[in-house]
Amino acid sequence: MPKFYVIHNPQAGNQAHGDIISQTKQLNTISRWTDTAYPGHAAHLAKNLAKTITDPEAVVLAIGGDGTLNEVLNGLIQGQKQRPLPLAYIPTGSGNDFARAAHLGQASEALAHLKATTHTQLLNVGQMTDDGLYQSTRYFINNLGIGFDAAVVERANQSPWKKRLNRWGLGHLSYLATTLGAFFRQNDFQMTLMNGDTYRQIPSAFLVTITNQPFFGGGIALLPEADLSHEGLDLIVTDKLSFFQFLKLFIALKKDGQHLASPHITRIPLQRGAQIHVRDMQPGQIDGETLCKSTFSLTIDFHTYPFWL
Repeated sequence: MPKFYVIHNPQAGNQAHGDIISQTKQLNTISRWTDTAYPGHAAHLAKNLAKTITDPEAVVLAIGGDGTLNEVLNGLIQGQKQRPLPLAYIPTGSGNDFARAAHLGQASEALAHLKATTHTQLLNVGQMTDDGLYQSTRYFINNLGIGFDAAVVERANQSPWKKRLNRWGLGHLSYLATTLGAFFRQNDFQMTLMNGDTYRQIPSAFLVTITNQPFFGGGIALLPEADLSHEGLDLIVTDKLSFFQFLKLFIALKKDGQHLASPHITRIPLQRGAQIHVRDMQPGQIDGETLCKSTFSLTIDFHTYPFWL
């Protein structure tokens, strides 16, 4: 087994995985264990590891939710190591969409996989460059959302029900519990897309999601055929719907991709350097973590990164 450098978010999943944490600490290949202390700490720790570790057997092990994984991934990439440090993962969060897409199972199953893994595999990673106010670049492994799905994420993260449901191992239901409220509060907006040589204007977008894998929102299969090992990203756009149309579409989401046949949904495979512009102030999310409500002027790209899975 490799030498693991652990970055653990002790707040993930409302601290409901104490037994898994104890079992992981007993691995005789743990070289360093660090608990995060504040939002953004995981990215800082990962960046320092990328800059300082020279051991060819080193693997960074993220333990937490999708947000923790996102932070660690961003820190490792920002460290600009010539030979990227492989990234392993044990899911202890609420939604755990990456674990679901990567077939890791629950935390105990992921720990068993970790013990049996012998080599890295390259997975696709999305890149978002903000060309507007913030002038920054961030990476994502699950999805990037603007509009309705981001509003659901924001409300779920703020909901007291999320912590209560986490105690019972039902944290993913917090997204469902806030969906209706977000639907009635979210307005449609205009979006423009430059994708290769193709220019598109979408006058009434409601949900705009760039997805790297099938799931979002704690297990909703937005694009069932998506594959983490496939180098590319897909844009899913949903029009503003009536409440009846929304319910019908939501039910179709549970039926193996039948929702994609709806005339209210547009799927667009993105080319490298695709540009997305939203001029209205809208909520945003990246891998289940809330972005500041703002306008968006984004350039989208994708790369591969080595994962120890």
